Amino acid sequence: MYKIIPIIFILCTLSVLSNAQLSNKNKAKKEVIVMLKAGEQIEELINSNGKAEFSKVLSKHMNIHLLLVEDRIQSDQQLLSNPAVLFIQNNAEIEWRNNPNDSLFDTQWALDTIKVSQAWSYSTGGLTITGDTIVCAVVDGSFFVEHEDLKENIWHNHFEIPDNQIDDDQNGYTDDYTGWQMVFDTDRHNYGNLSNHGTSILGIIGAQGNNSKGISGINQDIKLMLLSAHTGTEITKLSNIIEGYSYIMEMRRLYNESNGQNGAFVVSTNSSWGIDWAKAEDHPIWCALYDSLGSVGILNAAATTNYDDDIDRFGDMPCTCSSQYLLGVSESSRTDQQIAGYGKESVELFAPAQSKSTRWSHKYGDFGGTSGASPHVAGAISLLYSYKNTAWISMIKTNPQKAALLVKDILLNSVDRKPQFSESVSGGRLNLGRAMKQLSEYFTVPSESKLLNIYPVPVIDDLTIKVALKKEGVHSVNIYNISGQVVLPFTIKNAAPTIGYWKIDMSHLPSGVYILELRTEGKSQTNKFVKH
Repeated sequence: MYKIIPIIFILCTLSVLSNAQLSNKNKAKKEVIVMLKAGEQIEELINSNGKAEFSKVLSKHMNIHLLLVEDRIQSDQQLLSNPAVLFIQNNAEIEWRNNPNDSLFDTQWALDTIKVSQAWSYSTGGLTITGDTIVCAVVDGSFFVEHEDLKENIWHNHFEIPDNQIDDDQNGYTDDYTGWQMVFDTDRHNYGNLSNHGTSILGIIGAQGNNSKGISGINQDIKLMLLSAHTGTEITKLSNIIEGYSYIMEMRRLYNESNGQNGAFVVSTNSSWGIDWAKAEDHPIWCALYDSLGSVGILNAAATTNYDDDIDRFGDMPCTCSSQYLLGVSESSRTDQQIAGYGKESVELFAPAQSKSTRWSHKYGDFGGTSGASPHVAGAISLLYSYKNTAWISMIKTNPQKAALLVKDILLNSVDRKPQFSESVSGGRLNLGRAMKQLSEYFTVPSESKLLNIYPVPVIDDLTIKVALKKEGVHSVNIYNISGQVVLPFTIKNAAPTIGYWKIDMSHLPSGVYILELRTEGKSQTNKFVKH
């Protein structure tokens, strides 16, 4: 996982010279990211603040802009006093979160670990049942677009004619055929230091399968949208990241509103970078992006720190953002050990990382760190969207937010729960084979209502129940102690006949023997279990 290092301005511990022109007094201007209320105009804000200079629109849809100021503290006070301003935050510089390669990890063992072959029995990726081209957007430094194992899976904007210097689809970007390079405003992705980081992430998510070359990604077929931000010095600023996310959101919004006649069907993003020990409250604009992406149906996977730290306590960006459309991902080792950042509130799940992947100049090599864990989850999200079912595509089209949250719930419910992963929301490591099975079960119409399973047994904190429900509605679940007293009443709700999974928090109950009872359609079913 890349690291984002904050730009700390004058009066803080470091000062960083921006790319802006020096003032007449030879004083470097500072970069400030400002988010305005809907309908407010940046020109009016600039006119009312003579010491702020407009630099760039970062997100037209979200009304986010990059400004240049001479005095950061004074300008903050002036800008915040303007009723048009929602949030202000520092710009920042990022580094990529990555660990040294381990020569022992010379095969794609990670795919076996997450049971990808079981998921492939349902779908190998690429298209929905109605022919929608599934897209995963990767925000990174640079990419080797011509790689023999990637080039067929690179996304192309077919509403844009490449290299004609015209914005054919009128989305505000000229010649954005494979994505966008945010620093230089082009569609070229090989600027700066041509590291293997971004290219390796593409391979994990979507190296072409069944082509007799190299490796296979989690999705054997998919389209990979490229958002790159390397410069000549390899420094990438947070403002570039915001612009990249805005591009992704706009393309999915256009797709939704045009019923696929414009934009792109982006279902997931990957970000293998961040700021170690940073707090969400210091980055309100950054965190707001994830809810905006979720509003159009996009789930976001983000790598946490490679340091073995509790990020709930010490901080981490972006994983400590509270958006329900963000999945913080940490790394699990080949022996299923927790070896990087953790947090019961901010790390949703663990995933394997070190594995063979694509590299620059048609090569292959080892890649790891939390930078390698996050794309396993981003790739898993994308593969689940390719499950061929009419009810599933109907949900995706009519309620994209619900579809995204269903995928998230299934990914967290289907993990391999192990004690070493208990310091996370799910308590486990990605199991894509089980996730695909649970997605198929969700759209299964059962012949009768039945309590199918409860696990894990014995339970420590959370108990998961698997239930077949023939009719929609609200159903009663009671947990009794050995004396027959109800100690935990619970209800489950389904909007259609389904086989579903529900999690019950048991952490506050003492150790002992309990009985779970399901009441539905006038019938009662019970199951005994032990709580440790």
